Amino acid sequence: MIKFDLNPMQREAVLATEGYFLILAGAGSGKTRVLTERIAYLIREKKVSPERILAFTFTNKAAGEMRVRVEKALSMRKIPFWVSTFHSTGLKILRKEADRIGFRNNFAIYDEDDSIRLIKEIIKKKGWSLDEYPPSIVRNRISGWKNGLVTPEEAENGAADGIEELMARAYRIYDLELKKCNSFDFDDLITRVIELFTVHPKIRDRYARQFKYLLVDEFQDTNTIQMMMIDMLASKNKNLFVVGDDDQAIYGWRGATIDNILQFDRLYEGTVIIRLEENYRSTNNILSASNAVIAHNLDRKGKRLWSKKGDGEKVRVIYSSDGAEEANAVREATVRLIRNGHRRDEIAVLYRTHAQSRALETAMIRGGLPYQIIGGVRFYERKEIKDLLGYLKLVNNPDDDLNFKRVLNVPKRGIGNVTLERIEKEAGGMNLLPALMESGMLERFPSAQAKRIWEFTKLIASIKLKAGKESAHDILTYLIDTIEYRNYLKEDAKTAQVRLENIDELLNETKRFTASSDDPSLAGFLEEIALISNVDSLRDDDKVSLMTLHNSKGLEYRSVMITGVEEGLLPHFSSFGDEREMEEERRLFYVGMTRAKEELYLFCAASRMQFGNWNDNRPSRFLEEIPQPLKDISGLCRPSSVEDDLFKGFESNDPFEESGERTGTDSKFRVGVSVQHSSFGEGTIKKVEGSGLDMKVTVYFTGYGQKKFLAHYAPFVFK
Repeated sequence: MIKFDLNPMQREAVLATEGYFLILAGAGSGKTRVLTERIAYLIREKKVSPERILAFTFTNKAAGEMRVRVEKALSMRKIPFWVSTFHSTGLKILRKEADRIGFRNNFAIYDEDDSIRLIKEIIKKKGWSLDEYPPSIVRNRISGWKNGLVTPEEAENGAADGIEELMARAYRIYDLELKKCNSFDFDDLITRVIELFTVHPKIRDRYARQFKYLLVDEFQDTNTIQMMMIDMLASKNKNLFVVGDDDQAIYGWRGATIDNILQFDRLYEGTVIIRLEENYRSTNNILSASNAVIAHNLDRKGKRLWSKKGDGEKVRVIYSSDGAEEANAVREATVRLIRNGHRRDEIAVLYRTHAQSRALETAMIRGGLPYQIIGGVRFYERKEIKDLLGYLKLVNNPDDDLNFKRVLNVPKRGIGNVTLERIEKEAGGMNLLPALMESGMLERFPSAQAKRIWEFTKLIASIKLKAGKESAHDILTYLIDTIEYRNYLKEDAKTAQVRLENIDELLNETKRFTASSDDPSLAGFLEEIALISNVDSLRDDDKVSLMTLHNSKGLEYRSVMITGVEEGLLPHFSSFGDEREMEEERRLFYVGMTRAKEELYLFCAASRMQFGNWNDNRPSRFLEEIPQPLKDISGLCRPSSVEDDLFKGFESNDPFEESGERTGTDSKFRVGVSVQHSSFGEGTIKKVEGSGLDMKVTVYFTGYGQKKFLAHYAPFVFK
């Protein structure tokens, strides 16, 4: 039976089973409920076997919540339908099929830090400069190639210049090293599935036949290869149900393609479009303000959110003189909300860039307000955690040369870089740990060195023996005690306490995993943590949450504060001159606004320290797009007409020539000039348009392509 408390549009979506369906689900419109009720309906009413249903989500947390809801709706436990992220689904398929594309099924998964370390090794071995080729930028370029399904050979052949050619060479070596180490990076969990399905169409057809019904959540965030994976899996039964919101497409910068949702009904003939517009989260003043802002975007399907919750409070717009005053205003507003009955965990403070969090943290500390930062340095990226996981990964996959090198001398056991270099030389092309354990290679080392190395290999062998019969928690406990890791951490008194607490938390995590998982093994635990995202690490503590607007997506709070609503920050200066990027900035603001249930605060500062200089800022054009009757304005309000008066009266640092002539020819912005950007690195000016405060410059950055800037705002250092 379908629940009668579904609204008419939700009910229509739940009953939609055969064919292609695009559900345009506005923020807070109950899309998760629609997805879970539809899965329950398929199993209960349509008698579909759970194994024939595949549902994609974007976080493990969302997948877990969906599974719990379906099980509750059906009063059943451990229903064997597939609900997971794209990467988790890819991992599940590759664990069964990796041998078909030349890998063993016990492959390791490299996280971002592992990938960067491997690329750093490659750059050093090639004698290239780490300053000229920063590993993180090379890694991003490789990721871009992989997500475009560009092979290393194609990347080398299509390189635009010498720098890109060297990056392509690094990509080729990186790919070979991954294969040698029997490892996949995060991108491979999808790209290798595409390779598998392309090379072995019978395997593709087997999975496509298995999944009679395919559901996709957050469809607006899919990229090209995820869309290929969806299309391949839906190719036989042709029952594809996608749920998304084109107004919340905010991940174009990392490869998401809004065209997937905008063009869906053109790609799949006969698509039925259903709009979910009733909002169950926010008051109408918040929704009306959000509707008014997003209506300025042209690249959208169109919908209008409404609510039965009443009008509620107006949107509060607060102007401050500078960033510090803004942070204090945020703190004061937070204190007032708490005094009026809010819990701290019902309040979120959002910002466009991580750099904005510093002043906010200081204000929170001074006010004695407990807070948590979402998306900062993550637990699993801390050195002590990476060390212990390095051991566990090596035990699970002895071919993992990267983690062999990481843990060989941790804690210090007298095996330094010189010895490691000799091990690599003696191993030739073999993987390092197997070479040491099987080839008699140790006989060629001095006895003292050989003894230390042999003790290390015995340690790994003893842990591997345990891994076959004991839980992840027992193995980690044994490892920490055997290598005396706590004593090693105590050698640095300044950091010992925090690091000891972190390894205790890792032990707690393995204990929780062992108690709740169907597969409490070491391999199962390593798979679990390999797929953890920022939002998955969100704690439920009673603390004010600080996070970027990007990290806020999918969350909701009783009250939301968005800071830095200024031209150059929100919208970000990198979007100036590019209408599609400007529309994504507007969608990002819209996402932040629609996180609020009852109260929405928008903060704007007249000046702010950025890139080491004080900059005078104008109120964001987005503030102007909110109708006046919906706003309650306080603080010093500057000229309101952003469109007509956007760049008058600036007194910020002037990037133009001191001659006073503000023309394209007299400016230091000239075609061919090299500049340094804090995020994109070194670039070359390719085009200059306009003059004075309207001047725009197009700059090519290796690894990022061309970016357009309003010259007056561009935070460049000239080379």
